[in-house]
Amino acid sequence: MTSKDAMESGGAEPLPIDPRWPGLDGGAPVSEFDPVKLRTLAGELEEYIGSMKGPAYSEGYTTGSKEGLQGDRLLTEAELGAWPAASALVQTVGSSSGENGGRALGIVYNLFITRLEEVVKAIHANADEYGKAAQANNGGNSTKA
Repeated sequence: MTSKDAMESGGAEPLPIDPRWPGLDGGAPVSEFDPVKLRTLAGELEEYIGSMKGPAYSEGYTTGSKEGLQGDRLLTEAELGAWPAASALVQTVGSSSGENGGRALGIVYNLFITRLEEVVKAIHANADEYGKAAQANNGGNSTKA
C-alpha cells in the first residue's frame, strides 16, 4: 500500500518515505545524455577494436591483436609472466595438458571483440535516439532525457 492509498482510505499508517529519496522533492538532478559525447566514446572504442583485429606485429612489437593469439602459438610464462596469477593463467590457457592455449585464448578474444562491436553499435543507436528526442522535445537545444 502506498502512502497516498493509506491516507485516502484512512487505513494503516502509510509507509515512511525517506525524505532524501531523489526525485520526491523535484530537485533531483536530471540525467543528461549528450549524443556527441556518446558518438565520441563509440569512436574511441572503434579505434581499440581496429587494433585488436589488426596485424599481430607493428613496428616490431606485438600489438595485442587476435592474430597474435592464433595459429600454433602456445602461451608460456615468457609471454604472460612468472608472477603467481600469470603462472596460473599459463596452466589454464598455456601449453599445458596438450591444449593449444593460444587458440583457446584466441576464441575468447574473438568473442570479446564481437561483444565490444555490439556495444559500439548500441552506443551509436542510443546516441541517435537521444539526438532525435532532443530535437523533438526542444528543437535540438537540449540533451536532457
